Amino acid sequence: MSISPNDTFVEFEKHFIELPDRTLHDGFSENDIKIFFTSEGQLSTEQGVYVAEAVASKNTKLAKGRFRAYDGQDAEPAKSDKRESSSIGKRETGKFTKKTAPVDKSKTAKEEARELQLKEEASTREKVGHVQENLALMLDALGELAIANPVFTHGQLPHLVNYIEPLLSSPIVSDAAFCAMLRLARCTAPPLCNWATEIAAAIHVMSVEDFEAVLDLMPVLIMEEDSKKRPPSGLFEKIVTGLTAACRMGPLPADSFTFVFPIMERILLSSKKTSLHDDVLQILSMHMDPILPLPRPRMLSVLYHVLSTIPAYHPSVGPMLNELCLGLKRDDLAQALIGVYAKEVHVRLACLTAIKCVPSHSVQRDLQVSTSLWIAVHDPEKAVAELAEELWDRFGFDVCADYSGIFDALSHKNHNVRAAAAEALTAALDENPDKIQDTLSTLFSLYIQDLGPGVEFGDTNWLGRQGIALALHSVADVLGSKDLPVVMTFLISRALADPNLDVRGRMINAGILIIDKHGKENVPLLFPIFESYLNKRASNEETYDLVREGVVIFTGALAKHLSKDDPKVHSVVEKLLDVLNTPSEAVQRAVSDCLSPLMVSKQEEAQSLVSRLLDRMMKCEKYGERRGAAFGLAGVVKGFRITSLKKYGIAATLQQGLEDRASAKSREGALLGFECLCEKLGRLFEPYVIKMLPLLLVSFSDQVLAVREAAECAARAMMSQLTGHGVKLVLPSLLKGLEDKAWRTKQSSVQLLGAMAYCAPQQLSQCLPKIVPKLTEVLTDTHPKVQAAGQTALQQVMLACLFLIDTGMLLCLISDGYCYFSRLEV
Repeated sequence: MSISPNDTFVEFEKHFIELPDRTLHDGFSENDIKIFFTSEGQLSTEQGVYVAEAVASKNTKLAKGRFRAYDGQDAEPAKSDKRESSSIGKRETGKFTKKTAPVDKSKTAKEEARELQLKEEASTREKVGHVQENLALMLDALGELAIANPVFTHGQLPHLVNYIEPLLSSPIVSDAAFCAMLRLARCTAPPLCNWATEIAAAIHVMSVEDFEAVLDLMPVLIMEEDSKKRPPSGLFEKIVTGLTAACRMGPLPADSFTFVFPIMERILLSSKKTSLHDDVLQILSMHMDPILPLPRPRMLSVLYHVLSTIPAYHPSVGPMLNELCLGLKRDDLAQALIGVYAKEVHVRLACLTAIKCVPSHSVQRDLQVSTSLWIAVHDPEKAVAELAEELWDRFGFDVCADYSGIFDALSHKNHNVRAAAAEALTAALDENPDKIQDTLSTLFSLYIQDLGPGVEFGDTNWLGRQGIALALHSVADVLGSKDLPVVMTFLISRALADPNLDVRGRMINAGILIIDKHGKENVPLLFPIFESYLNKRASNEETYDLVREGVVIFTGALAKHLSKDDPKVHSVVEKLLDVLNTPSEAVQRAVSDCLSPLMVSKQEEAQSLVSRLLDRMMKCEKYGERRGAAFGLAGVVKGFRITSLKKYGIAATLQQGLEDRASAKSREGALLGFECLCEKLGRLFEPYVIKMLPLLLVSFSDQVLAVREAAECAARAMMSQLTGHGVKLVLPSLLKGLEDKAWRTKQSSVQLLGAMAYCAPQQLSQCLPKIVPKLTEVLTDTHPKVQAAGQTALQQVMLACLFLIDTGMLLCLISDGYCYFSRLEV
């Protein structure tokens, strides 16, 4: 190595790579390792087994006479038994030795099996020992080669560490691997090599311990004055101190930096800020030269993580991402784009902004890059989509016919990625309509694969099925008439019986949208499919009920395309009313939407239909049935128009229900109806809201918890739909309630003021100057419950204030360098 290092190292590397013991080592099982550490002549299954032997103490005096234990033996019979047994033994022994002395006793089958197993284990022990000897020898040789020529070895550090790191966790050669790693660490550039022991120990710990255990070794965030008082004591603290000292004169050589980067990476991958973050980021910022061979994809990935966990670092991390992308190679672009799959909007924006810095000659038009960028083009966030579209046009990408990357993104852990992938798939199919049938087939296969046989033991793949539901919902626009029977058959036979409530609800919504888009022209095609299922017998009652609910909803969605005189409409309405009893909000909302357009055919039966729903809403025993009736009533009223509230006495009945002090069910049911009508009718219901406000205030202090909770939900729905004029009418009454002497009235007014957090941003911004001072005054009220209500209301309003800044303004704050997110960190 000192004379001809290159030739020597190449020859050694060739032998090390081709060494068969590497492959044998990786193939050893836990049992092989256990056998290796078992002593010769002992089975691995016998190791650690202890057989207890009961020995009576000679010094213990046994009880005699009437004091002895009934199940024990006294001393005298024991002695006689001993004499008797010894005499018998002598006689039998004499006879035995005379007759059988010359005959060899044969081995038992158990002993023969043990000897055979001992031979097998000896062979395994020898094989493992041979591998250990050879690998340890090669690792020792590698260490000797390193220290023989540290200057040459320094240039090979990023390469050599890959040979040693996998063996650090080996149960048979970990010690030799650590020694070799220590010698490599001593070849780093001075003065960093002075911390070689700590660097090798950290790499060893990271390879052996689990991730959380490594994070426990890191110091938590401490105050600056405390950090100045105490010297660095932890392993990672010492290494960061060494790195800081080594970088005082300038950046480290690229090979030394690449060697120690995994340690910095592990620090920054912490889920919370540590006292080392600032120093490590400062060190990273010194190593951004676009010419140097740095681990750029890993550096980008860890910076994305820092940005997502600690948004306050955006002003410093953003420029670092841009600099790293200046030196990005063609093969690294796909990995650099992983930031577009982040949950946080600011991380996705930072990633795409950095990709803009990639030189044109470094852009490789491969499938993974184009897929990631195509998904970003259809991001739910408008700012992200626009930036991605700019990059798409700049790089000149074309839509690929291979959608495998999009299919994978449909099961991504982040919902924004699944939603973007669904939209991206639809846009791609719009460009290539001939791929629709193959795509549907793939989606159905993926669904069946994700469903699997073991769902009842833990449904871990529901995200993928939700992604498929999003995709089916999105592709409704591009489907043709020939695709409808296939999709509907899949929904009925598979998806409507999904064990996950969210997936089932999204599948129903997808089917409704498909029917809304294509049902008018395909009523004769789809109605027989739904009727045939509803008419057949159920093999599994539970599954049948789930599917029947969905099919009834589909039938209701399709029935609005029938003529209003068609007799099928009446039977469909009755089935929809039955499905309203299903205790699923998604199903009840869907039924409510289906009922509205069908009311054209039910004008003559309007009064009886409304009465049935009101009666069910006020008197049913089960909460789910009462809430379903409220959704149904809202759908019916929307179908009959706003005048039906007065025409059929709905408003008067709701008022009577709120005033009924004898029945909590009536009060709760009236509030449920109030909530659903607010949500369904929107601003059209505002005059009734203002009229019923006093009764709503009373409901906030109701003695029954269920009524109070229903009042809170109704208040949120009411506030979310109020216009500016409505706010002006409601606000004086609420502020006046704060001056009432009765604490319950005060508490109710405060809670309603807190519900104003659900107002539209424009309405909320208008009333903030009046609300906040009054809520602040309430915090000093003499009654503790009023104080608690005021604190909760103030928190709700303040949280809503954070969202008054729109996305565009937020982006301006970020780009101008203001640390906006630091205020949101709590």
